[in-house]
Amino acid sequence: MYSVRKYTRGHGNTNLKMLFLNLVVTAVFIWQFGTDYLVIFCSSSILILIIETGLALSGIRKGVVYVYGYKLPRVADLLLRALVDGPAICVPAFFVADQFLAGRIMFGIAGSTLVVGFGSLYMGLADRRDLRRLGPGEEPLVSRRAMTRPGAVMLLALINTGCLTALFLIHAPYRAHAFTYVIAYSLLVMLFYVINYNLGVRMVEIYDYERREYTMPSHFFQAAGFAYDSAYEMALLVSPAYWVMFYLGLFHYTTIT
Repeated sequence: MYSVRKYTRGHGNTNLKMLFLNLVVTAVFIWQFGTDYLVIFCSSSILILIIETGLALSGIRKGVVYVYGYKLPRVADLLLRALVDGPAICVPAFFVADQFLAGRIMFGIAGSTLVVGFGSLYMGLADRRDLRRLGPGEEPLVSRRAMTRPGAVMLLALINTGCLTALFLIHAPYRAHAFTYVIAYSLLVMLFYVINYNLGVRMVEIYDYERREYTMPSHFFQAAGFAYDSAYEMALLVSPAYWVMFYLGLFHYTTIT
């Protein structure tokens, strides 16, 4: 099973614009709610950079990225991906957790949904527009991330067990904040997948060994694959961006203290 993204050379331009959006949103959150948002921005970017580097070196993550016609070196590609993919969800998820503990539940849900929904819709529409502009004989670029390699699944289970343990060991009331963050992260990733799947640029594929080609499973299988990816492969795997910072004492938790 593979998590698939279809895009063109224009996707790098979209990613660069999303980086500016991430910076603006994070700056507003820092201004209004404190430096915790700077911490989660930096920690999530570093963690995604580590993960993406590992995926690239292992051959699980494949694909090329162009920015305004220039093919990015692999290092620049990984750095841009980290600065976009990490904060784009981690910062709004932290906002949800903050607002939940402050008693402003609907404000937290609405604010994060607006930010992530807008970014997801913009990226999906931009990718779909670029795909439709491909000329005769031009093929879209395809990035596939293997989700079910036995070795990777076993390693992920081990890592996620450690992440869950670290989250449960956080003492109250910070534990509630941590788990709200993880749940919000998972749901926001799911929102991103649903929007982009319906726009035809993100999907789950299965490799048919008999026909030697990738096939699209049913909508139910797509939903199950996205749920697995968002909750298990993404939310828990990226949770060290939160709990490592907690144990280092870098969060101030203005909504709690």
